[in-house]
Amino acid sequence: MNNLARIEAYSDAVFAIAATLLVLEIRVPAVGIHAPLRELWHALADLWPSYLAFVLSFGIILIAWVNHHHGIRMLSKISTPFLYANGLLLLTVTFIPFPTALLAKYVTTELAPVAFVFYAGSSLIVNAAFVVWFAATQRPVYLLKPEVGKEQIRRIWAQMGAGTLGYAVAAILGWWLPMIGLGIVIALAILWIVMSTQHRPEKLVT
Repeated sequence: MNNLARIEAYSDAVFAIAATLLVLEIRVPAVGIHAPLRELWHALADLWPSYLAFVLSFGIILIAWVNHHHGIRMLSKISTPFLYANGLLLLTVTFIPFPTALLAKYVTTELAPVAFVFYAGSSLIVNAAFVVWFAATQRPVYLLKPEVGKEQIRRIWAQMGAGTLGYAVAAILGWWLPMIGLGIVIALAILWIVMSTQHRPEKLVT
């Protein structure tokens, strides 16, 4: 197994663990076994914040995994700084289950602004980690394949800049209007998925 394959295999395992941990935050409702059927249905419906947070965070992890997969395909070699940058990215991804649980618990309460800003901030940090990751593919050693042109690199940087701006706006706006901020994060996730389905090897959105 070559070095790139080892990096991708290890990273895939971390992504998979982070995604799996998300579902552990959805708790089974505490309803008596002799309770009316509707009570259990109502209790399950009341878990909608957990369902929403789970789907959104799973989508963010999935997008990060797709980006990482395409990014690895752009490399011709690796460097030690890149290995550390890859580790930093994985660190931010494995943290996602915590803000997910925080959002699910407090999004419908008066503490929603804090929970959402923390969630959006965590998404912004993942985006920042991708910026560091991509920068490490070019400095201090250039690691990209010769066929990866300057225009492709420019588009990737532009996409990352848009992600940084989008999450920052969502976090700031979410302090006053948490649901609007949450809507921006959801819209960003949908946008990244749509963009990544356009089969272009140079795409790297976060």
